[in-house]
Amino acid sequence: MPSLAEWNTTPATPARPVSVLDRIIAILDAVKGSAGSITITDLASRTAMPKSTVSRLVAELVSQRYLSRTEDGVALGLRLFELGARASLPRRLVAAAAPVLRNLRDVTGERVGLWVQQGTDMISIAAVAGRLPMLPTRAGMRSPALTTASGKAYLAFCADPAVVSRVSAPLPEDDADSFRRELADVRAAVMATDMEASYPGILAVATPVLSSDRVVLGAISIAGPSGAMDPDRVAPLVRAAGSTVTRRLAAA
Repeated sequence: MPSLAEWNTTPATPARPVSVLDRIIAILDAVKGSAGSITITDLASRTAMPKSTVSRLVAELVSQRYLSRTEDGVALGLRLFELGARASLPRRLVAAAAPVLRNLRDVTGERVGLWVQQGTDMISIAAVAGRLPMLPTRAGMRSPALTTASGKAYLAFCADPAVVSRVSAPLPEDDADSFRRELADVRAAVMATDMEASYPGILAVATPVLSSDRVVLGAISIAGPSGAMDPDRVAPLVRAAGSTVTRRLAAA
């Protein structure tokens, strides 16, 4: 049986969020805690915010797809799930690609890397060292998408033209047109090359990694000495590696 002290205790009132970000997070947390949909009235009660404020912020979150309307109120929107899937993508890519990268390095002896796009750069999320010690292999390194084989392999299959425009923005108009024609050639060959543009004396060849529904997720690249690595020999090996990683992702 509750004590008299417990009976006389007033339930704690949740602290009212102050900043706009605090309010948005409070709303999202309350929707998540509802394990389904929740009304505006209940959201206002749980977040200790005026109903008018909650209604305005919910409308903005719905317009940005962070929340979605339901018959009973609102629920978490698809954009949150998309962001969650994107956050887990590097881990899934590395898990699917790790044995493929090692096999490609064993067959060729060259440095092999796995890259994802961020802004105007490609970021290495996995790499296996090859015969050239001067080539960096650490995860987390950045390379410009504009000049690297991995960047061109990614951009050639990117469905968002704004990404390609942002990357090619520094180029003069004629060079930008030439860059887009090069991307068309990359799409046809499913293969991109970087002949000493990123590193003197280094040739790189790359191919995209695609999802089962043909959405580009990243790129696999191989890099070696431009005078000793034959792009015609390694190209089919790199393409096969990209296809293998795509199949492993679909089967995971």
